[in-house]
Amino acid sequence: RAIRRATDYSAFLKCRAARGASQRPSLGEIDRKKIRGLLDAGGALTERSSKEILAQYGFPLLREELAANAEQAAEIASRFGGDVALKIESPDIPHKTEAGGVRLALRGSDAVVAAYREIMSSAKSYAPKARLTGVLVQEMAPKGQEIILGQLRDPVFGPVIAVGLGGVSVELLGDLSHRIAPIGYDDARDMLSELKVAPLFRGFRGRPPLDVEAMCDLIVRLSALATDFGSEIEEVDLNPIVLLEEGKGARVVDALVVAGARR
Repeated sequence: RAIRRATDYSAFLKCRAARGASQRPSLGEIDRKKIRGLLDAGGALTERSSKEILAQYGFPLLREELAANAEQAAEIASRFGGDVALKIESPDIPHKTEAGGVRLALRGSDAVVAAYREIMSSAKSYAPKARLTGVLVQEMAPKGQEIILGQLRDPVFGPVIAVGLGGVSVELLGDLSHRIAPIGYDDARDMLSELKVAPLFRGFRGRPPLDVEAMCDLIVRLSALATDFGSEIEEVDLNPIVLLEEGKGARVVDALVVAGARR
């Protein structure tokens, strides 16, 4: 029985590897040297550095720029037009909300300048020794369903992909689906269908269907990143991703990449 189980598991691994390779997303040339340079910093990367890695794998990101002072933040916001979000940028503050380091839906120079100063003050109070490189000015994401997508490196199984409802819902409901990387599009669809909230994707109580294929594409892109850098990345946390109506795609709003310990 043990030999049979080992044989079955070997066949499963070969099938999974072939499926993952055959369903790898369409990617341009990946600058692996740049990615490794960012990971060399070790520990939690800033949101901006995390998104530089995601950009290499074609994740849909929002416009954003780093501001070194309040006046520069106001200038960037004016150039973007519309409402913006401000977020503290620090390698020592990975969870920005807890530090009072996030302000949303800001419009106008006065509001942006005031928010910048409040964020810097809150961050300094929260972590007096933290390195503060400035404030990230980001265009506000369109309204949609918040999704969490992440990767953890398991000491036995390697990179594991997880997906579920985003925001605080993931902590409240604990509704997550997991797969061991690499995975393909069929696996990604199965992951979404396993969630208790799966009816939301098809349209629920008059709400329009969500762009499931766009979400599957992001899952497979994260699987590709995890497979390529599985020994160098400890964790990836994309929360939230805003999933839009069918045919309109998705946007990565916040991102955290944690580099593995150097060996």
